[in-house]
Amino acid sequence: MTVDPDGGNRVEITDDGDSSRYFQPIWSPDRLTLAWGVADSDGFAVGIAADDGSDRRRVEMAGFPFYLSWSPDGEQIGTLHGGSGGTLAFEVVDPVAESSMTVDTGSPYYFSWSPESDALVVHVDGDRLEIFDESANPTDIGPTSPSFSAPHWTPTGIFYLGPDGVTLRADDGELDVLSDASGFVGINPNPQGSLVAIHSLSDQGGMTVGLEAQEEGDPNAVSIFDLESGEIHTVATGLSVGSFWSPAGTHLLILEVNANAGAVDLVVWEAGATRTLATIEVPGSLITEALAFFDQYAQSWQMWSPDSNAIVLPGSIGDKTGIWVVGLDGGGPLKIADGEWAAWSHG
Repeated sequence: MTVDPDGGNRVEITDDGDSSRYFQPIWSPDRLTLAWGVADSDGFAVGIAADDGSDRRRVEMAGFPFYLSWSPDGEQIGTLHGGSGGTLAFEVVDPVAESSMTVDTGSPYYFSWSPESDALVVHVDGDRLEIFDESANPTDIGPTSPSFSAPHWTPTGIFYLGPDGVTLRADDGELDVLSDASGFVGINPNPQGSLVAIHSLSDQGGMTVGLEAQEEGDPNAVSIFDLESGEIHTVATGLSVGSFWSPAGTHLLILEVNANAGAVDLVVWEAGATRTLATIEVPGSLITEALAFFDQYAQSWQMWSPDSNAIVLPGSIGDKTGIWVVGLDGGGPLKIADGEWAAWSHG
């Protein structure tokens, strides 16, 4: 269903959830259309409908589409689903023609749309970094690393992890190494490509990331690199399960792990300062299915309100479980509905 930020004006988009499984609905960039994964007795599909529930369609898939990402112009939907031989299939859906085309396969698989929606950059199998556009063959853009997940294409260029560290590739092909890195790293630029959140992550093997400007930093730190000034600052030192930029690109939500098992603190960074808005226990499924891949989901899943003044997140606070809206002005947390997933529209 769709619902207003105060919990009112509820509109049911579907009414057959008892016989179908729906997964992670997300909004089109113009906020007029929803798309989601479907698994039912007819097989697998991408479900599509207008924001009032009308014009409902489905595009059949060979596997369950567990990740969807609209192109910036709203004319295509990139999807990932299970393929043959344990690989993942990357398929692009045309929601108007109700058709799709398999572009590539591999595992793991991550992708990012170009700002003009005319190309994609993909990171596949840990060692393949390529651009798919209207040409017949993908363009190899150079060596990469399995020690990061999702590249991110912004108006500034493509951010990724190269052999020399966190790298920005401009549209003319020029490369700029922003920071040294070793171990596993998460790279999350804001929508404008002017600020970059860099997560240093440790795994069971103890790998860490060291940034040149924070030699003594915690291996689980979150730092922000300012492309204009060239400065990098540590903004969170506790373990986090993801970060998400506001649409304006001025606020960063960091989901920092709380001492209470299963709970995260909603920490917001703005203009060099951080503050904690609330603490929420998030569903385990949300961590394993989305937050574990936050640098990919940060490009498609809108937690922020369009005006960058509030956040929506599912979870439990006290003895209440559902969908919560938390305002930056201290308003909330307000439970607006039951549910395990929520995404804000883009306008």
